[in-house]
Amino acid sequence: MSHAGGVPRVVIIGGGFGGLFAARALRRARVGVTLIDRTQHHLFQPLLYQCATGILSEGQITAPLRQVLCRHRNVECVMAEVTGIDAGQQVVHAKRPLGAEIDFGYDHLILAAGVQQSYFGHDEFAPMAPGMKTIADALTIRRRVFAAFELAETAASAAQQQQWLTFALVGAGPTGVELAGQIRELATKTLRREFHHIRPEDARVLLFDGGAAPLASFGPRLSGIAARTLTHLGVELHMHSIVTDIDQDGLQVRGPDGNTTRFPARVVLWTAGVGAPPVAAAIAEATGASRDRAGRIEVGDDLTIPGHPEISVIGDLMSLRKLPGVAEVAMQSGVYAGRRIRRAVSGDAAGPPFRYRDLGSAAYISRGRAVLSAGPLQLGGFAGWLAWLFIHIAFLTGYRNRAGAILTWWLAFTRDLRRERAFTTAQVGVLADVYNPPDQRATGSGAGQPGDPAGRADSGPGTGSRDDAPAARDSSGH
Repeated sequence: MSHAGGVPRVVIIGGGFGGLFAARALRRARVGVTLIDRTQHHLFQPLLYQCATGILSEGQITAPLRQVLCRHRNVECVMAEVTGIDAGQQVVHAKRPLGAEIDFGYDHLILAAGVQQSYFGHDEFAPMAPGMKTIADALTIRRRVFAAFELAETAASAAQQQQWLTFALVGAGPTGVELAGQIRELATKTLRREFHHIRPEDARVLLFDGGAAPLASFGPRLSGIAARTLTHLGVELHMHSIVTDIDQDGLQVRGPDGNTTRFPARVVLWTAGVGAPPVAAAIAEATGASRDRAGRIEVGDDLTIPGHPEISVIGDLMSLRKLPGVAEVAMQSGVYAGRRIRRAVSGDAAGPPFRYRDLGSAAYISRGRAVLSAGPLQLGGFAGWLAWLFIHIAFLTGYRNRAGAILTWWLAFTRDLRRERAFTTAQVGVLADVYNPPDQRATGSGAGQPGDPAGRADSGPGTGSRDDAPAARDSSGH
């Protein structure tokens, strides 16, 4: 099967870090590249929490894929959602916005679809406790957080007021820690002089996790620094705690003693767990590939599915040597897959197996406080914050986004300014998700889901990407 120009066709599923770096690696190869993504923008997921809390705009953490790849003459971008493949015929099945089906033939396929939010079998929690994997998620969280302060201002009683000023986060990984710290900084710095009937600094931020400490993957030293910094900020840590139920008025939690406690809270946010999107199961079924417990596809050392050398799986969606779900894995695996295909179409000998070079992970806790783990190097406090700042500036896509982020951070860190605080109070548009066929569309009038103080104004969950970057969490997007 060939491209229109008589050259092999490479189809890349997902425009996150993995898919983007694979496309870049194929720039000068004699192939035609089709990059399929359901949103057609590249998202820098590690900074979604700053979009959700009013520091950065959505435009500062995204870049149009067509613009990013406009000089790659052999790359075309397609907005569609992949639903499966025919491995025998080498065809990708997808649907366009509004539901029409479309197929793409391929000679080589790179699966970089990333991961999506997982509620560990309790998907009924999703309407009450949104995750943070997409721009839509970040805008939903922004509305819930800022609207909670507004509703507390006019609450009829002190009990109702406190309920609106209680924010519960489930999951103490990097996303949960960063978001918890930002909500406390928002309450104690940005909003502290803006209300007449409430004291924003009285807002409670509760952080729940089933593990022993926040940021446990960073090791005991940095985890301890994170715990002390969060406690100093006023975040209430509830470790060894399992959330058993969530409703619009709060959540129930089973503590380390086995007893269940109810916590009243009108804003509950889910920052724990990722899982493979539905397309992973479809492709595994079509190819006979094995999957791990999280649903990720198991690959060989050359990142291909055993028995299908034409299909590479990269980034968060691949299961190989227990590599972490961070953006740096996606970037390096994307470059490797692109170069492997380039050698194959040129008739060159196969290269060495994939080898991941760990450049570390970082998490922002509060202004001037972050942690960084890079091999033997472990930094906390101000030194960790400087390293976090450098890494995130370096990996933002596009000079405009980098310059904009630097200016915005300067204003936020020196003057407590958060200029991206706008949120909607009504449903935006009429489609719950543009990929749902007409009979499955939501046409709500703007009355929000339970627990959403100002109504939901975003599309439904997508097939996700990562929540990490070279120094954070997720990476790929589909």
